[in-house]
Amino acid sequence: MKYPGEPLNILHTIGLKELYPLIRISFSVDDQFDVERFKKAIIQCNEVVPELFSKYVLEDNSFIPVTDDLEGVLFMGLDPDIDSERWDLFADPQLRIYLNEAKDGYKITIYLSHILTDGAGGKQFLYLLASAYNTEKIDEVNHQDIDWLRQLLKEHPVKTNRQVDHPAKPLTMPALADGQGKKRRTLTVRLSKDETKQLCQAAHHKHVTLNDLFMAAFGQAVQRYADTDEIALACPTDMRQFIPGAEQLRIANHTSRYNIAIKSDLRQPFETVVKAVHQTMANNKQKFQCFQSIKELIDKYDQYPLAELQQIVEDNYHVRNISYTNFGIIDPQRFTFADCAITDFSMLGTYRKYPMFQVAISTYCGQINLSFAMIGSDAEERMARAVVLTMRDLLREYFLRFN
Repeated sequence: MKYPGEPLNILHTIGLKELYPLIRISFSVDDQFDVERFKKAIIQCNEVVPELFSKYVLEDNSFIPVTDDLEGVLFMGLDPDIDSERWDLFADPQLRIYLNEAKDGYKITIYLSHILTDGAGGKQFLYLLASAYNTEKIDEVNHQDIDWLRQLLKEHPVKTNRQVDHPAKPLTMPALADGQGKKRRTLTVRLSKDETKQLCQAAHHKHVTLNDLFMAAFGQAVQRYADTDEIALACPTDMRQFIPGAEQLRIANHTSRYNIAIKSDLRQPFETVVKAVHQTMANNKQKFQCFQSIKELIDKYDQYPLAELQQIVEDNYHVRNISYTNFGIIDPQRFTFADCAITDFSMLGTYRKYPMFQVAISTYCGQINLSFAMIGSDAEERMARAVVLTMRDLLREYFLRFN
């Protein structure tokens, strides 16, 4: 059995030497968690999305099943950050779950292939997994088609522009002398529930989005260590929002991205940067600028060989050294295990080797999480930590000023 991929599966097959395309989700559960029930839920998810237990075949952009049980999928008693280094998406399942006993419960770490799905699809996987656990029976159909996207590209024609995705003044992190002892590391810094509520109120009061605030805070935090007067960032966006009708299960890649580049003087107030980000993003949304990043790939997918398609991705959707992603809100009503508390939630992108760096933002149970996954030394981790702590400080100052 072979399951054909869609054009956007190719997006994350470039730059594999720099970073491995994965999504990392971790959380803790209490001692009411039923491990056997969880195992059955994982199996049920694969019945709905068989690509989960499949290897990815790059040559023809397809998925071929490699197991029908939890071998190669569920691991117990192993350090996920160390063990996941041997994960091979081209030979192993696209899903990898680590279950470790902890005080009063378990620590669970879920890895999903970013070739198979994007962050929004990752959230849908969490909802599917929770539904399977809670009901012990799921009756869902997964959709991966992009006919709706081809139609949207006809309705909203855009011209591709390579310069948009390759800014003249990219953000950078400083190279540090201490590069010894590089290893995989993750960190999450949180706003409290009260701080999250206050930030939402301030954003509403100033007529900006939380995403505007996050991008501005990240951009200015990195800019403090970069020799540039410009904040250039790519902002992934979930195109499922454009699909008419009721929400469908879509564990797939349906992401494009908005590109912004704004002038930024570090002496100007943070709210000035927020306003500039908001205006640029609003203008990009009005023009459907996000379609620029994927239009050429979609248009040429059926006629061009793989190598040329990957070059098209490099031109329009390349791997940036400094990267931003906002996974949005993970619905606590949909991601919950019966009679079991979930804590310490975080959702991250892949491990980036410093000075590459990505901040990943998620919101769960009314709490904003600022996270990163990196490969770096102790000193490089301190540098990355300084960036996310600066972000948090900027966001705190903003809501204290405008509430």
